Amino acid sequence: MSNQNDLDDQLYILLASMKEYREAIADDNKRLEQFYNHVARGVLDKAEKSLENANKKHTGALNNSIQALNEATNRLNLKLIIIFASTFVTVMMVFILAIFLYVPSKDEIDERRADIAVLKKYPLQIRESDGETLVRIMTKKPCYSFEPNNVKNKTYDWCRIDPKKY
Repeated sequence: MSNQNDLDDQLYILLASMKEYREAIADDNKRLEQFYNHVARGVLDKAEKSLENANKKHTGALNNSIQALNEATNRLNLKLIIIFASTFVTVMMVFILAIFLYVPSKDEIDERRADIAVLKKYPLQIRESDGETLVRIMTKKPCYSFEPNNVKNKTYDWCRIDPKKY
């Protein structure tokens, strides 16, 4: 029986040492968990701080870029407005100048209408040749000049028309 008692004692010692090992393992697990939490918290804090710093730097750079882009856009808008406004003013000036140069005045239009009304009384022969308007006149009688007598070279460009019916 002594063998049995030795065996029981050995089993009891073995069980007691196993219990101590379990408690030691549990303590080690708690210490490892605390160490892991401490390391993880420190790594997370450092990563968070570095991300915050990087975000601040990038946000500042982006704000500077946005401000520069807004200034460039404002300058471009101002340039476009100036270009379009000056183009519009130039086109309007050219249009008004063309009207003054190529459209006859009301007095000139009235004068031309009066000349046509006078000429309509007579049956005139009018032709166009080489882009010029020609009127048949009497060539046997002299032409007249309405220039003053003191002019040396008078132009006799007023001739009588030939009002005969054809």
